[in-house]
Amino acid sequence: MSDYLVKSKLEDTEWQIKSDARDHSFICDVSDDKYNAGPNPVEYLCGSVNSCIEISAGMINKIHHLGIKNLRIENQAKTEKLDHGKSVVTEMKIKVFFDSDMTRAEKEEFLAHSLHVSTVYQTLKEAIKIYVELG
Repeated sequence: MSDYLVKSKLEDTEWQIKSDARDHSFICDVSDDKYNAGPNPVEYLCGSVNSCIEISAGMINKIHHLGIKNLRIENQAKTEKLDHGKSVVTEMKIKVFFDSDMTRAEKEEFLAHSLHVSTVYQTLKEAIKIYVELG
């Protein structure tokens, strides 16, 4: 089991959040012309899912010497507005691309294994619809 601590603080610049994780800092902002110092919260959520899948895939690739190259992910999230200014992420469509000599079936098996060990993907798939396919 691991413990994680991320500290976040609303900055003096409107809508800007500075977060610190270990020795790293990052900015979260809204995406418009006036406020655009960093990704917005939904973009960070997509990046977290993508990163976790890629780290999992990278570890599997390394351990099993699969020779996978150029691993990349595209994540298209959709939100839905609810009442009282609320919104939720309703789904993510994730496409996974990589170069390999594997057959299509082997690629699908590799992707399934990567998803199976991805902490963030496993957590979120219980809360929202996530469609994942090979590109």
